[in-house]
Amino acid sequence: MNGKMHNIVDANFDRLLSDLRKSISLPSVLDESMMTEEHPFGSNMTEVLEHFLHCARQLGFKTKNVRNKSGYAEIGSGEKMVGILAHLDVVPEGEHAAWIVHPFSADIVDGKIYGRGYVDEKGPAFAALYAMKALDEAYELDCRVRIIVGVDEESGSRCIKDYLTTEEVPYCSFSPDASFPLINAEKGMLRARISKEFSPVDSPVRLLSMSAGERFNVVPDKAEAVFNGLLAPADVQKLLSCEGVNVSSDSVKTFVKANGVSAHAMNPEFGVNAAIRLFKALSLIDWGESELSSFLGSVAEAAADTRGSGLGIDCADEISGPLTCNVGIMRYSEGLCQLSFDIRYPVTLDYEGIFEKLSRTSQSLGTQCELLGTSKPLYVEPQSPLIQKLLTAYTTITKEEAYPRSTGGGTYCRNLSNSVSFGPNFPGTVDLDHQPNEFISLEDLRKITHIYAEALYLLIS
Repeated sequence: MNGKMHNIVDANFDRLLSDLRKSISLPSVLDESMMTEEHPFGSNMTEVLEHFLHCARQLGFKTKNVRNKSGYAEIGSGEKMVGILAHLDVVPEGEHAAWIVHPFSADIVDGKIYGRGYVDEKGPAFAALYAMKALDEAYELDCRVRIIVGVDEESGSRCIKDYLTTEEVPYCSFSPDASFPLINAEKGMLRARISKEFSPVDSPVRLLSMSAGERFNVVPDKAEAVFNGLLAPADVQKLLSCEGVNVSSDSVKTFVKANGVSAHAMNPEFGVNAAIRLFKALSLIDWGESELSSFLGSVAEAAADTRGSGLGIDCADEISGPLTCNVGIMRYSEGLCQLSFDIRYPVTLDYEGIFEKLSRTSQSLGTQCELLGTSKPLYVEPQSPLIQKLLTAYTTITKEEAYPRSTGGGTYCRNLSNSVSFGPNFPGTVDLDHQPNEFISLEDLRKITHIYAEALYLLIS
């Protein structure tokens, strides 16, 4: 371990923190209404990208903005290039009332920095940038190290796919977008939608709309149904007896709301899906549209199990464990009901067989099933030099045993060869990705930077 390099990490930590807090204050949530030819993911995404590249230039790095979709900062020279893959976009912050600080305030409370993106993934992106700075100051580099940053990872990774059309690909890389000690297997992803249309029914109370969720990869914690008309008092009591369900009304409409618990879609079992809660509650009453009420009950039963057993798609393997399934987005309007699924499947299986089974279940529910997109699994052999060097770096800094693991999460790594996820969450810590009160402790941020500096030193050796 090079003491000079790690002393530089510590000397630059306050500057790292300042640059990071500024980035957190920039709300880099995708808003498709802001997308233009000049700013393909919105001007807010261009701003957060340019801030990162500006910080890198101030550190003396070579930088490039790639069509306002991605960019990179580079040190060193030579043909060989080691890469770091990071993203600067974040998921929506949710209700501000659920946070102990404003989600974009970058406040420090009791040695912890709170804000959307500190873990996923602005914090580790800046940690990696400053690890590169320490490496560059401590050694004469005969190869290059490049950090590639995108601004659309949470909504399809169009940024990294665009980068790969014109820019150089590292011979090996890691992404600080998962967990330590290291992730060498990422489940495949399948996104699908089932839809069913209902004919209008002449009823004094009619369902106008339902909605839940904004992103596939988040367990929705809020769901709402709006009725044109007032529900019978007995039905209101049935709804109120359901956990997490509230009912209110004005002179002409009834509002039924369900509360759940948000979680990342890679671990939907850690959350409580508000859409499923709402469906279960509404299936207990008959407001005059019995076909729709019965359908909601059937869907709630089929989709409640996060392992997909109710949909007939449950499966597992020894490398990456069981399939997971999340109803991420639900909408009902003008008689059309749609549910969008985020499915993470084991690395040794293929999506075709899983989608075929889902389609059969969809048919039994009387719905149409549509494949929206897929992403192939990732698997790198544990004995590869990339993995062994990264594990050595982790052990050197933490003095803890290191071993590769699998995840249901998806990172940029699956778009490249010889690429794995490396941090930032430590074993035994609570995963706050996509949840309120996302934070990283100052101690962990500093430790992460040391780990990445050590890892880069080993990878260039």
